[in-house]
Amino acid sequence: MALATWWYEDGQPELDLLEGMTVVTPTDDDILASLAQLPIEEVARRRELGHRPYLASIRGEPAAYGWVATRTCDIGELDLAFQLPAGNRYLWDFATLPQFRGRGVYPCLLAEIIRRESPPATRLWIIHAPENLPSAAGINRAGFTPVAELSFDEFSNTALAPATDTDRADVAADLLN
Repeated sequence: MALATWWYEDGQPELDLLEGMTVVTPTDDDILASLAQLPIEEVARRRELGHRPYLASIRGEPAAYGWVATRTCDIGELDLAFQLPAGNRYLWDFATLPQFRGRGVYPCLLAEIIRRESPPATRLWIIHAPENLPSAAGINRAGFTPVAELSFDEFSNTALAPATDTDRADVAADLLN
């Protein structure tokens, strides 16, 4: 898994929303449950844990969604659970609906989340599967910087290998315990 981050000193993204695009933090759990094919109880549980949903629409039609963790994270694929220090956010469970893929919706949604979450957030984190090239491109286009690769060591423990910025990789290692 590839880990990327955006820090407040990186500056706000210059990527604007697409024509006809709006982004909201929906209060209707039914639409989130339907789009993500989740039980309504799961959507409610996420909210109770302090996760905030974002929904992008194009001309009123839902196009993409994602979640921002504000207090705790649980990354099941890596068997990682950790607390988020004040000023940190973890972005997760994003999807662009098939009919809107390839139009740049995802990076625009990420850039808008950066603008809305910071301040008070000063560091945002996101993980993607390395083989998911469209996700990687969208994350980079939104202003995130690759920090590290996450995998498992010979003892099946989560391991972190720095990418280019070892200072940020050290912060990531502390964040992920």
